[in-house]
Amino acid sequence: MFDQAPGLAALPGVVHGFTDRNGGVSEGRYATLNLASKWGDDLDAVAQNRARLAAAAGFALPRLRCAKQVHGHDVVEAATVDPDEPPPEADALVCRRDDGLVVGVLTADCVPVLVADEAGTIAAAIHAGWRGVVAEIVERTLAVVTAAGVAPSRLRAAIGPCIEQAAFEVGEEVAQRFAPAFVDRSAARAHVDLVAAVRAQLQRAGVPAASIERVGACTHAHPQRYFSFRRDGAGIGQMLAFIGFVGR
Repeated sequence: MFDQAPGLAALPGVVHGFTDRNGGVSEGRYATLNLASKWGDDLDAVAQNRARLAAAAGFALPRLRCAKQVHGHDVVEAATVDPDEPPPEADALVCRRDDGLVVGVLTADCVPVLVADEAGTIAAAIHAGWRGVVAEIVERTLAVVTAAGVAPSRLRAAIGPCIEQAAFEVGEEVAQRFAPAFVDRSAARAHVDLVAAVRAQLQRAGVPAASIERVGACTHAHPQRYFSFRRDGAGIGQMLAFIGFVGR
């Protein structure tokens, strides 16, 4: 149902995980643990899937906060998100221990990143597609986290399941927006390494290399384990990367 990063799992009061596509009740192309209401899945099935995840992870589902992801660079504080109103447009959410909230981002190839400080006082969930990586969504999110008084050297981060370089073929107009170190031009078309680009942004923001973990595998390469937009197109499910606090 979900995988965890050992470094984040060791933090006091922190709950987190990167889901896969197994363990839910959705059917067909959404089978089985689809956690998103977009692209036409039965809403009751999505609700059951979310309830199953919350129970397995140990948090109260009403405490989960998400945003309307738009492949941008905006970051929102979870405490400002009203669950009874349409979600704000953003691609990262930050929560604090005092909020008692859990934040999550949905993916089906894009890079999910979870971050928390070693003291377990603040956490963030980041959705980083290629546009978000170019827009420096990771560094913008960490700027919000460190502005709360947390030294970046005290942060731990995990990069979750996403499309990897071998499968992420792009046009030259996209490839040119990345540093050469993240682009492989040995094939007919360029391939971009989003994982390496995100890892570099985390380190540039001050997160120690030893504190960055990689969880899961390539979404495109494992159809039985993950949803993949690039592989299967729209009308599929999405995974959830979540992090937050319990035990208030």
